[in-house]
Amino acid sequence: MGAVNAVALLTDGRAVTSGEDARIALWGPGEQTPLSVLQGHTAPVVALAVSRDGSKLASASWDHTARLWPEGNRAGPTLAGLFGRRIATLPGYNSSPALRALDIIWTPETVSKLFVLGPAPFTPGTEMPELRIGLPEECAALVKFLEKATKEK
Repeated sequence: MGAVNAVALLTDGRAVTSGEDARIALWGPGEQTPLSVLQGHTAPVVALAVSRDGSKLASASWDHTARLWPEGNRAGPTLAGLFGRRIATLPGYNSSPALRALDIIWTPETVSKLFVLGPAPFTPGTEMPELRIGLPEECAALVKFLEKATKEK
């Protein structure tokens, strides 16, 4: 992420940082890689603020814009509580009919299969970006990370 321009702390111990690359990263306590990255500014983000309830993030940039980012579903459904959940059943998220028709329960095995095969073959009708992980040890490391990072508290 490069140099850090701004930091904001959430009440649950997560941190939000911004850097010279115009991205905003959400970090879990003690994590070495961000849990998620927001992109939308075209110049370095120089100010961050989080609402008292942690539901909104405000950012300001040298691109002369200020943004209000709602916490929650942005690029897809939240991964919180992923393992054990049936695909396309997250309340409040409008999944496609194609995904709702699938009979997949998210387990370490099914998540691994998603990244080995790729979203299009494993979940036909998805709008997920086509990402694959070719090395078994990298896939196993990702699944292990997701098991830890997505546990609901």
